[in-house]
Amino acid sequence: MVTIVQLHSDDPEHTFLTPQELADSLPGVPLSRLGAWRRNGGGPQYVKFGRTVVYKLSDIERWIGEQTHRSTGDAIAPASRRYR
Repeated sequence: MVTIVQLHSDDPEHTFLTPQELADSLPGVPLSRLGAWRRNGGGPQYVKFGRTVVYKLSDIERWIGEQTHRSTGDAIAPASRRYR
């Protein structure tokens, strides 16, 4: 069974995206990779309401900021290195 949660507000701390919405908005990141990141500790933080997984917009924005690099020689965070 697929549960779709759409909770959106003007406050990034209270705006949530489903895994499918997040995968659709991140270029080159399939839904399966989000699942692998959740199992292995990579990717953005997530929230669980029972069995429903959602991502807070504020956590996504923070994680994207952590992925930003100035050159190819920049260090990659250990959790991101394994699951690219």
